[in-house]
Amino acid sequence: MRKQCYESPFASVQLPVRPERSSNRTLFRRRRVAVKRMAMLLIFALAPLARAGDTPQRVVALGGDITETIYALDAQAKLVGVDSTSEWPAAAHQLPNVGYVRQLNAEGILALHPTQVIATHDAGPATVLEQLRQAGVTLDLLPPSRSPQDVMAKIDDIGHLLNSDAQARQLNAKLVQSYTALQSRVAAMPHHPRVVFLLSAGAGNFLAAGHDTAADRAIALAGGSNAIQAYSGYKPLSAEALVAAAPDVLVVMSERADGVGDIGQVLALPGMLQTPAGQRKHVIFVDGQALLGFGPRNADSELSLQGKFAATLPP
Repeated sequence: MRKQCYESPFASVQLPVRPERSSNRTLFRRRRVAVKRMAMLLIFALAPLARAGDTPQRVVALGGDITETIYALDAQAKLVGVDSTSEWPAAAHQLPNVGYVRQLNAEGILALHPTQVIATHDAGPATVLEQLRQAGVTLDLLPPSRSPQDVMAKIDDIGHLLNSDAQARQLNAKLVQSYTALQSRVAAMPHHPRVVFLLSAGAGNFLAAGHDTAADRAIALAGGSNAIQAYSGYKPLSAEALVAAAPDVLVVMSERADGVGDIGQVLALPGMLQTPAGQRKHVIFVDGQALLGFGPRNADSELSLQGKFAATLPP
């Protein structure tokens, strides 16, 4: 006799129904057994998904701006490691350090058992990044940031990766206000000083920022004009070339203060007193990571730098 079929709520599965001559007790018992079996199958099928969803994120941040953003989003509980450029906030120093962002090794990162690595665009070498991917680690490389729009896009990206979208929106709302205020203040400046940005100046060996650099963009955002346009990137600058650039302002990274010293020592370097900046003692120390990292602290750093540019005497 052909068996009738019971239509299961699981559309892909059909359960056999005993013929009509079966007793109600037997029919109900078999139905209960069948339903239990289907329930167990469903549990086993969904168990891997449940385990994957319950797995806590273990994140390694590669890049000081990435780490700053994660802390600004109050998502630092997910961090298990950082790179050596992650100098801020101080709490990041308590996390395992996997080395310099451009000279990484896969073993040190994998030893932290990360589920995800969020890295700046210039993290490397490429062979190490490929090893991480082959090990099953999710790797997200973020594009370079050189504008307010880039900063906020980065915050959005990291917020999404860490399930912190609401915090990202709140942070970006504050940054919009700061960058809008910055734009208004720059527009009101009566003059825009010529600036030389020195990454280092120890013993008169100047390393200055040319065009197409983060420093070049930071100068422009704060209302200044980069006096070094002869080259791109960061390159050595002779004392003669410094004098020829005739900067109204010298900006020096405070991270290099150990090699440069205070304003008095900067002014004592070759060629300094032959520039308008040196003659007027217009030397500004800045937190390089906060300004050039184009992370959450960039807006406040730009506002501070703009105020100092505006306070300089016109040429």
